Amino acid sequence: MGEVPGEMAVCWRCPECSEVSCEDDVNAEGKALACDHCERPFTPQQTQCPVCDSRNPWARRDSVHYWCLECGHTQTFYSRTA
Repeated sequence: MGEVPGEMAVCWRCPECSEVSCEDDVNAEGKALACDHCERPFTPQQTQCPVCDSRNPWARRDSVHYWCLECGHTQTFYSRTA
């Protein structure tokens, strides 16, 4: 009741170790994101699409939707403080 079903995060592939990490707090200010596997920091522009591995593919469609400009993969981010 009133809950957002399946709260999601925006996921990305690490350009260093190729593991997929997910952020539960989307960073629109360009601050570094840390890889969950190798713990290296990367700016959002350095991340890769988890589906097609394109570098820096993300476009913000609106406040909760992100999509890959290369393969069209869409991710939806639901904020906990909507």
